[in-house]
Amino acid sequence: MSDAGERVDRLLDAIELVKEDRRQDAQQLLRQLVNEDSDFEDAWLWLSVAVDDIDKSAVCLDNVLRVNPGNQYAAGALSRIREPEMQMQRRRGRYLLLRDTAFVAMWMLILGLFCAITLMMAMASAPYLP
Repeated sequence: MSDAGERVDRLLDAIELVKEDRRQDAQQLLRQLVNEDSDFEDAWLWLSVAVDDIDKSAVCLDNVLRVNPGNQYAAGALSRIREPEMQMQRRRGRYLLLRDTAFVAMWMLILGLFCAITLMMAMASAPYLP
């Protein structure tokens, strides 16, 4: 059997392990496959399913897209994984804008009060001319 055929057989074995919910065994086999060939797109894709951590899954999907930027399954899955993070960044941007606006308004108020107090003191100390 050729090396490619043996790799495909091992990939199919790993897929069966994932389907049987034996993810640890599948991870081990899939990691061996990607260590042997870091451009093995299907192994990276199935490893993204086998891992139990969202961040690790995102790394696997990034590797799928590194190998094949046109892989729609990986792009869609990565988009769904990162959507909450992107929403959080948008919210954070809005909060930063509100914070900065409030900060500028506070300093404008302080400056206005300082000018008003200074003007009142100058008027109070000036001689009264009828």
